[in-house]
Amino acid sequence: MTTSSYAVIPAAGIGRRMGGDVPKQYLSLAGKTVIENTIARLLQVRAVEKIVVVVAPHDRVWPSLDISEHPKILTAPGGAERCHSVLNGLEKLGEFARDDNWVMVHDAARPCVRVAD
Repeated sequence: MTTSSYAVIPAAGIGRRMGGDVPKQYLSLAGKTVIENTIARLLQVRAVEKIVVVVAPHDRVWPSLDISEHPKILTAPGGAERCHSVLNGLEKLGEFARDDNWVMVHDAARPCVRVAD
């Protein structure tokens, strides 16, 4: 039996340290948002069965993106801190994943990950 793999993308940040008007995951990059570019890379990894995107409860941008409706994408609510958001994403995966499955956590604002990585 092949071990399943999943991804959790914390994206609940508001970009406080960056100081912009828009959270960095929603900045434009190559005609799409940063998060869309990040997710597109991870969707190219055949081993990844589902991706949980963790967003702030008040986020209005995420649901407006077409990629949020992709069949491999699930959404979970963000927490008070990044660690809580990751935990919420892992709990969402509890509906699918088993103890021997792999989960990668990849930041929404890191779109330059290579598929080979």
